[in-house]
Amino acid sequence: MNTSQVELMCTRLVVAALAGCLLGLERELRRKAAGVRTIAVICVSSALFTVLSHYAGGSTGDRIASNILTGVGFIGGGVIFRSGLTVDGITTAAVIWASAAIGMAMGLGEFYIGGFTTIIALILLWALHPLEAYILSHAEKRFYAIRYREDVMQPGDLEKIFHHHRLQVKSICTTKSLDETSGHTIFEGKYELTGTSRHMENMNDQLLVNTNIMSFGIEAAK
Repeated sequence: MNTSQVELMCTRLVVAALAGCLLGLERELRRKAAGVRTIAVICVSSALFTVLSHYAGGSTGDRIASNILTGVGFIGGGVIFRSGLTVDGITTAAVIWASAAIGMAMGLGEFYIGGFTTIIALILLWALHPLEAYILSHAEKRFYAIRYREDVMQPGDLEKIFHHHRLQVKSICTTKSLDETSGHTIFEGKYELTGTSRHMENMNDQLLVNTNIMSFGIEAAK
């Protein structure tokens, strides 16, 4: 490998690192699991593997390139986790996948397509975020876990509260248990509700002052 080839390789790696930093900065500002360092390293390492596969050639080069997808899939799966009833990290996993693809493009010297893809990804992540927030505020989904005593309240009473606040019930799961201390039968209902943020906040205020409800928890969908 002569000097000009080394310089060309280094240029590709630097450009890949810059693209990765831009994508990682967006994730960093949103306090996600993978930030600037992680995304940049994934992007530049994908570029390096692509360069090596190009110089290796043949079946060896093909194996190196195909293993990039396997490794990136493993990392992407690591940032997806379940939190209660919701799943978080899917967008970050998609950014990791995109950064690897951009790194491979930079490693092949396709600066135009790699840079254009970086711009598109940033537009999708930034420009569509306000639109997504607007849609969610008008069609938000939350998961409620509500505990109450059987002798003072029935599942149908809660559904009346939901409908009164113009909330749609997407799924219901109710379990019954016995409180050994008091001897009361306790219901715990888990509900998937959709509606506007304002209507949900109004219902939360009513649940807080409802003496028949022992406790309730809320988890927003992600």
